[in-house]
Amino acid sequence: MNIANKALISFCFLLLIFILSACKQTEQSQENIIMENEQQNISYSFKNPNTGQEFTIIHAYMLYENYFETIKNHPDESPYQLYKQVIIDPVYDACFKDAEYYKFSVFEWSPEESDFNSIKNQIESMDKDYLNELFEESLVKSSDILSSDKKTTVCVFPKNEKFPSDLETAGSGKILVYLNYFDDYYNLSELDNYYKSGMSHEYHHSVWTEKHYKGDYYLTVLDDLIMEGQAVMFETLVYPDSNSTDYVVDESFYKEYWSKIETYLGSSYSVEFLIGGSNGLPDYYGYSEGYKMIRSYLNLHPDMTVEEWTSKSPKEIFEEGNYMANYE
Repeated sequence: MNIANKALISFCFLLLIFILSACKQTEQSQENIIMENEQQNISYSFKNPNTGQEFTIIHAYMLYENYFETIKNHPDESPYQLYKQVIIDPVYDACFKDAEYYKFSVFEWSPEESDFNSIKNQIESMDKDYLNELFEESLVKSSDILSSDKKTTVCVFPKNEKFPSDLETAGSGKILVYLNYFDDYYNLSELDNYYKSGMSHEYHHSVWTEKHYKGDYYLTVLDDLIMEGQAVMFETLVYPDSNSTDYVVDESFYKEYWSKIETYLGSSYSVEFLIGGSNGLPDYYGYSEGYKMIRSYLNLHPDMTVEEWTSKSPKEIFEEGNYMANYE
């Protein structure tokens, strides 16, 4: 064997050792990440026992203790950067990546120091096992009625004034919960019912997004009323004796209110019609009206399955439900 061949063999051997070493380091790096996640123990995964559909609940609020400690130990560093690094980055892929509706950046803010004690109190009130049981019940019941081909991830954060919602759908398979068990408006049982029915509401949004969302499109007032009405109807099916329709839905048909919204049904979506509480409209007016639109449609189509009416366009539901007859 000549010198050139020996040199080539030696080079190849060294290259192989380098590649194997690099692979080993990558494996160790991945193992370290997995080990860190397991040590933090912030996630809980389960399947619907009837369908096998997969779910994961991520207790992101458990990361805040480390965040507060990091802030204290690094007073000269940007709280915004530390929040991103400690809270957001570990859960970004599961909670936010590729979310269809999350248009604003979750990195544009961090909790104010004045909020720390309030957040700590909220976190101390949270029982991870209890929350797992609470949300698992709702998600299994919901997926028994309307199944999904996609894994659903629920990410639980403490409530913060930056996020006025208690629950929201970030996109298909991504539900966000901003939990506050210090809400004086409810007792514990009412809060449990609120979050369970709210979870079923957001689950419907998640599945609708997965199966029917077409990307950016012109969202009208009618589109949004129907979308929310479907979700309210769905939570009523999942929890017929305990759902948020108790404070959302007004069963009556008031021509005075309808006249304020009727001419805008084809206009660009406006939150004032949905939320109400201004311009002479009662609170949650759009949710209530949307629910009654779905109910009018189902009264005329009683054999329609949940999956079938979920796939119907707002125009079909409004017109084929003969909704205008309620105001004649």
